[in-house]
Amino acid sequence: MARIITITSGKGGVGKTSLGVNLAISLAERGRRVCLLDADWGLGNVNVLLKLKPEKTLKHLVTGEASPEDVLLCGCCGIDIVPGSSGAELMTDLDDTQLQRLAGLATVLDDYDFVIVDSASGIDAGVLAFALASPEVLVAVTPEPTSLTDAYALLKLVAARNGLEGVRIVVNRCRNHTVGRHTYAKFREVVHFYLGAELPLLGLVHEDERVQRAVQAQEALVVSHPETTAARDIAALADQLLLESGAGQGCDMDSFWRLYLKAAGAHRATDAGPVAIEVQSPRPAAAGLERQVESLSGQVEALIAEIQRLRARQAAVPRLAAVEEPQGAGSGTTTPAPVGIEAWITRFDYETERVRTDGGAFDVYRIRQPGGNTLLCAWQGPEDALPGLARRSSTT
Repeated sequence: MARIITITSGKGGVGKTSLGVNLAISLAERGRRVCLLDADWGLGNVNVLLKLKPEKTLKHLVTGEASPEDVLLCGCCGIDIVPGSSGAELMTDLDDTQLQRLAGLATVLDDYDFVIVDSASGIDAGVLAFALASPEVLVAVTPEPTSLTDAYALLKLVAARNGLEGVRIVVNRCRNHTVGRHTYAKFREVVHFYLGAELPLLGLVHEDERVQRAVQAQEALVVSHPETTAARDIAALADQLLLESGAGQGCDMDSFWRLYLKAAGAHRATDAGPVAIEVQSPRPAAAGLERQVESLSGQVEALIAEIQRLRARQAAVPRLAAVEEPQGAGSGTTTPAPVGIEAWITRFDYETERVRTDGGAFDVYRIRQPGGNTLLCAWQGPEDALPGLARRSSTT
C-alpha cells in the first residue's frame, strides 16, 4: 500500500508543482519507490517542468484510448509519472464514466511507497476531492496575503467536510527563516481561531533565483542544483516525512479512489447521490480574516524593513550573544554561555557550505554585507576549544 500525499494550494503561482516534483525526486533519492500523479486535469505542467513529451496522457485514459499502464511514464529522474493533460476542454467537466476510468489508476499505483498527488489550485469539486480523499495533505502558501486568504478558503471547505487531521503547511518562497516562521505563525493563528484546528508546519523553502532558472531549463532543482538553499530545504521536507511515525503506513488505493469519486460527485461511485461541496463556515470569518491578513502583511513588511536596517548597520561579524547559566550551589556568580550560531544567523542574508577536513566536517556560513562583501564564519562549541591559539583581530 502506498502513502498518499496531496499537495495543494488556494491559488496558483505559489510554486506547488515545482515543490511536488522536487519532493518526489528527493524521496526517490532516499530509496523509496515514488509515483507523481499530475492531477491538474486540464493544465498539467509536470511533464513541462521535466521536459517530457508523453505519447499518452490522462486525456487518453478518460476517453478510453489508453489503459493506466499505457499512461504511466517510468524512470523519470528516478520516479514514475502519470502525466496530466493540458488544454483539453473535456478534462474540465468529466462525467461519471470518465471519472471511473481515472479510478482505474488504482491498478498501477498500489505498489509504490509514496504517491505524490499534484492537484490543481482553487476550491472547485475536483480539487477538493483529492484533499478530502487523501490521508495526508500539504498546503503550500507564500508570505503573500492573497496566498494566505485563498489557502484559508480551501481549508474552510475541507474542515467542514473532513476536519483538518493530516493537513500540514509548507511555507514556500520565503526570504529567510524569520519571515517564513512569522508567516506560518499568523496563518496558524487565523486557522486556529476560526476553524478550531492546529496545523503543524512541515517546513520552509527559501526563495532562490535558481528555482526559476531550473524551471526555465526544464530541470528538477534537486538534480541540477542540489547545493542550493531551496534544494536543501526540500530535501529536509523529504527527511521529515520519512522520520514521521506515519511513515510506511500506506493507504488502500481502492479506498482512496472510492473516496475521491464520492467527493467529486460521481453518481455511480456510491449508492448515495452526488455529495454537495457547498458548506457553511463553522464561524463567520470573512471580515476577521481580512483584518488578520492585512495585519500580517503590515507586520511582514515591517519585519523586512527592520532586517534591511540591521544589515546596513552590520560592519563586521556579529558577536555571539551570551546567556546566564543557573547559579550552582554555593556560587554567587553566573557564567556566560555562548548561544549557537543558529540563534542569530537567520537575521542575515546567508548561505551555508559544508567543509570537510582531516579532523571532520563543519558548516561555514557566508554572510552577505551591504556593498557586496562576504563574511565567512563558523560555529565552534565549547567542546571544540583549541588550546594555544592566540586571539587576533581581523579587518577582512
